[in-house]
This record gives sequence, C-alpha cells and structure tokens, in this order.
Amino acid sequence: MTGTRDHLLNEMPDTPFASHTSPTPTSTREVPHKLSIVALRERKKDQTRDALARAAFALFADKGYEATTVAEIARAANVSRRTFFRYYATKDALLFVDNSDRLGRFREFLDQARQQRSGLDHIRTACMELASEYMQHRDRVLARARIIDSSSVLAKQERQQDVQWEEAIADSLLADNAGMSRRRARTLAAATFGAIRATLAEWREAEGRIELDKLLSEALDLFARAPSFQA
Repeated sequence: MTGTRDHLLNEMPDTPFASHTSPTPTSTREVPHKLSIVALRERKKDQTRDALARAAFALFADKGYEATTVAEIARAANVSRRTFFRYYATKDALLFVDNSDRLGRFREFLDQARQQRSGLDHIRTACMELASEYMQHRDRVLARARIIDSSSVLAKQERQQDVQWEEAIADSLLADNAGMSRRRARTLAAATFGAIRATLAEWREAEGRIELDKLLSEALDLFARAPSFQA
C-alpha cells in the first residue's frame, strides 16, 4: 500500500503561489505591505488545504475511506480537528470539493461549442473536451475514482451529483433548440450522460489504459442519428 500512497501524494497538485516583492520605501509603502500580509495569509490557507487533501488521500489509500477518521487526517496534516472543518465541511468533501469547478468548466465547454455547432454535435464537442481534461489528469482522476468506488456512501453521493451534469446538458440543448420541450431535453440529457457514465466506468476498469476520447466517441456515435428535436 505504501507505493499507492506515495503515488497518490505525487498526484495531488501543488498550489501555485504568486511571488511577492518587498515594499518600496515610498509614501505608499504601507499599501503593498498590507497586500503582502493578505497574500501570505492566503498562501498559508492554500498550503493547509493542500496538506489536508494530501494526508487524506494517503490515509484513504492505506486504510480505506470508511476506516479513516477526520481526526487522523487532521493529525497527519499537523493541524487540529477544528482547523479541518474550517476547510472542509465533511470528510467526503475532500473528494467532491472540485466537482463544482469541473461542472463549471463543462458548462463553459458547452457554451463555447454551441457557438459553432448545433444539436447534439455541440454536446459531443464539449464531452470530448472533458475527456481530454480527464486524460491530462488521468492518475489523479483514477485514484479518486478508486476511493469513491470503495465506498457505497461515496458512490451514492456521486450518482446524486450526476443529476447536475444531466441538467447542464439539458439546459444547453434548450438554449440551442427553442422548439424543444423540457421533457425531451431532460430525456436526451439523461441518455447522453448515461453513455458518458458507462464509458467512464469502462475506462476506470481498464485503469485508464484505453484512450478515453476514443471510448467516448464510440459511445456518442449512438446518438449521431437521433430523431428530430422538435417534440
């Protein structure tokens, strides 16, 4: 398990920080000084947040998600239990905290693709962009998936969050097709995301050894001859 733990630690991203110069001896030196203090505080917060995430992933790999406590994560990160809850509301938030950011990027992909393509073509383009992003961070995505798959509680929570992704697809379809009913948009979105979910499951089982974009392209080909959107 140690190898897995070290691998996960290496995959956790380091938070980039901007460099700060010393205040200049001018009449406004107090302003950059205050900015420097604020920047240092934010840097410390980022470091603590990253330390907690690294400690948690290492413990999840060693002991399993269910057996790991918040107190153990805090102790491994050299902070108090109270400090943990200042950064993460719950233990599972460590695994889902970036879901809103990823979903936000997917919505941006959809908006950008809709400017150039129509119908399900723009959904396909956005999905391929997401697949490319997953491949860039393959090891980290797979490590997170293994932890989630090991817990029925986490797996259930992930399925609940899938609804937000379906809604993003449905909203984009409605924005692109004025005559489409909400019911039809939601049905198409659920079917499309079902194909995405099945593709991701196959990719996970293969430990990322298959190109995700190829798998996803084959799955989305099933919708290439979808009937008229007007209904």
